[in-house]
Amino acid sequence: MKTINNWRDLEEFGIVLLTGEACGLSWRLLCDVTEQGAATFRKCFGLPRDAKLGEPWNRGSAEHPHIGSVMVTQEMLPVLGVFALLEAGCPEVHLLGGSVVGIEPDDPPDTVELMRRARHVEHSRRFSYGPHGGRNQHQMSGRVE
Repeated sequence: MKTINNWRDLEEFGIVLLTGEACGLSWRLLCDVTEQGAATFRKCFGLPRDAKLGEPWNRGSAEHPHIGSVMVTQEMLPVLGVFALLEAGCPEVHLLGGSVVGIEPDDPPDTVELMRRARHVEHSRRFSYGPHGGRNQHQMSGRVE
């Protein structure tokens, strides 16, 4: 099981929070992204794989260089968290209160129920990719992407 509770938890998925002072509205957060983070961001927003992002503000590490930057709002944490966990190989992801919980293939079948009870959450919302990933197939044309 993997969890995302705050912006720092997204760093291992290539979305690195830099500052909240970059937005003229004092609303958005500036994040640098690695290749993995950029792929997650593009998938989440249905952007083409080659969609250009803003220039990175920092270099990152030799293993995980920053390749771009994005502006996001606080409200986007659970949305990006769901896609980050699905893209990282979790077959299903649940929203449990303020947490995003990714179920890994080797987790026990009652993991979600145990987490729901431990967090005193009545219901969870489940997400998983269908046969076409993050998109549905258009019924008339058969088009997916």
